[in-house]
Amino acid sequence: MGTRERQREETHRKLYDCSLKVFRRDGFTEAKIDDIAKMAGVSRGTFYFHFPTKEDVLMELLDVVEARNAQAIEALPNEASLMASLNALCDSMAQEWQADPRLLADTAIVALRARSSGVLDTEVDPVRATLARRFEIATERGELKAPLPPKILCDFFLVNALAGSVGWTANPDGLSLRTVLEAVVQIFLHGANGPSGT
Repeated sequence: MGTRERQREETHRKLYDCSLKVFRRDGFTEAKIDDIAKMAGVSRGTFYFHFPTKEDVLMELLDVVEARNAQAIEALPNEASLMASLNALCDSMAQEWQADPRLLADTAIVALRARSSGVLDTEVDPVRATLARRFEIATERGELKAPLPPKILCDFFLVNALAGSVGWTANPDGLSLRTVLEAVVQIFLHGANGPSGT
């Protein structure tokens, strides 16, 4: 990597880090590009060179978090149960967002907007791809018997995990995010009444 590319990468990283600091301090909606640029020691135009909008910063954050979440699932052996896969994802999500409820809510809103407008391609989402494969494996070995195809079940779970996470952001001091996500797994696999016989 040449000097110019290295400087560009360093500036990008600095702007990304400063943006997240300002988002955490002021909230995403109230955050000002001028404050981010000032904190990073660059011009407003430099911010726009790296990030056309503030939303692009959160999309990059989402990419980083999603890659780590997918790795948490991929680290499990293929013979791991579906519950183990869901729990690995939930552990990773909780680790990523427990200390950042405000940023989680803002990122979720931006991601949903991007997905509904077609900017975010669900087919290349690493978590969706990795988890859908785990649903397929669970179905093939008879661990999962449901009237829907594995990919739809995967999407159904991910929507519920997102809903639980966003709901948690309204009262993050009540329950831990991990507790909420554990409940999402249990409700998804066993229904609101819990496992049969309990």
